[in-house]
Amino acid sequence: MTRLPLALAPLSDETWPSYLTRRAAQHGTTLAGMGSHLGLRDGRGRWTGRFGVDLSYGEVTRVAPILGLAHVQVEQMQLASYDQLAFDLSGLAQDSAIAGTRRAAHSAWVWLAGSTFCPLCLTQNDGAWRLSWRVPWITTCLRHNTHLHGICARCGGVPGLGNSLHGSAPPRVAAAPDGRRCPHPEPGRRVCGSDLTAQPTVSASPDRLRRAKIMADLVAGGRGHFAGAETTSLQALRGWQAAIGLAVGLGAVDANGWGRTHRWANPPRDPDLMDRLLRAVEPLVAAADPAAAADVLYEWLQNAGIRSPHANTFGRITQPSAALRPVIDELLGRHGRVHIVIQRRLVANDGLPLDATGWGVDDIPQLVWPCALPDHLRESTRPDQRILRAVVSMILVRMCSDAKDWVEAGAALGFPPDKSRNWTRYAFADKWDRKGDLLGAARHLEGHLAHQPSLSRFRHRGDVSGFGPSGLKEAQSPQCKDERGNWCPCRCEPTTSDSEGQDHVDVCAAK
Repeated sequence: MTRLPLALAPLSDETWPSYLTRRAAQHGTTLAGMGSHLGLRDGRGRWTGRFGVDLSYGEVTRVAPILGLAHVQVEQMQLASYDQLAFDLSGLAQDSAIAGTRRAAHSAWVWLAGSTFCPLCLTQNDGAWRLSWRVPWITTCLRHNTHLHGICARCGGVPGLGNSLHGSAPPRVAAAPDGRRCPHPEPGRRVCGSDLTAQPTVSASPDRLRRAKIMADLVAGGRGHFAGAETTSLQALRGWQAAIGLAVGLGAVDANGWGRTHRWANPPRDPDLMDRLLRAVEPLVAAADPAAAADVLYEWLQNAGIRSPHANTFGRITQPSAALRPVIDELLGRHGRVHIVIQRRLVANDGLPLDATGWGVDDIPQLVWPCALPDHLRESTRPDQRILRAVVSMILVRMCSDAKDWVEAGAALGFPPDKSRNWTRYAFADKWDRKGDLLGAARHLEGHLAHQPSLSRFRHRGDVSGFGPSGLKEAQSPQCKDERGNWCPCRCEPTTSDSEGQDHVDVCAAK
């Protein structure tokens, strides 16, 4: 087929439907006529599947010479050019078109049809539509610093969304081609035809512009940051999406009715609502680390009346996200019964047990070193610091063994069953608020126990008898090195790795 007589280069970030509409107007035909001439529309008026979303290599090879374009110019006008940057369209490779479309829509927020728009851009660029307007994360025109529009003010329709099935084929293709006019179909095979450039514009606030720039960089493939960790753009955006799901599900933001159903696969069409959702979750996303982000998430939970979150709390509300996972793990580590918190730490994200610790029960004294406790607990009398140290030892036993309860953990250390139960119940009582401190002390010791000068030196345990703290007078109680002990965790540096990946531990040295 011969090349079109008139040339026209696509604008930067222009969509495929927009470019063909402008070419049709240039040659005095309709979009239907242009589609038929290019072989994108058959004799019955049906367009090739996923029009404007993806174009096969064979179709690109056929239409590019007719339009006088390079292959890459045609490919860059397809929504798929944002694949793996702003969303995941790998589901479109399914054998069944319906199944593939459904899978792609559920894997990440994406509009396979319909678009937002900027009236000023349409005015200045011959009615050309930008591809980035089809990305839900883009809420603001950074060329004019104004809010994008999501619907036609006259008909209330979403431009480019021709039917309730969200098909990507353009509607009413026999109408006069003009990108400045609303193409939304109306009864009688008419189109709305309202002048979209006449819609009023609203200047964006500096805060909204800042978020818009963050989103624009991510959509373009820039590195993202989520709760202090660097991520890919797709991981970051999925983290934003999961956080929005939590915020809406927990009532942390007024979504104006959006999101009650299908929020996983139904990004809001209103750019103003989208920015409001972004603003609501930004404190969590921009937190310095997972601990700070978990503080934000816990506030949402408290306001929603959820005092004791568990793993299913989040799975019911939003989709999984690798970026959000450390935040949820941090929060879950603060709540729930201690043995559940310990078990969570013994299982990797893939559900498999973590590698062996390199130390065992024989490396744990009946009372851990005094310096293993946080400073404010080393002289504690309620609960007594000796009981707290015994409880930390039992936590360590449960970390490295298959002890199913505190009685078994205490028995491994030579503690009578009643003392194991009573000490742990006493130390973990809500009125003391010591659970997090004791778990933290055990986690700190976890990284040091394998590096003691003499492993298994605590295997010979004495009997523990008596009542209260006095029953621990004869228990194994190693001293801090500052108090003439042989070894202690507070005088050791954590494990480091050299350039070849070999682990090293700095030896304890006298001050």
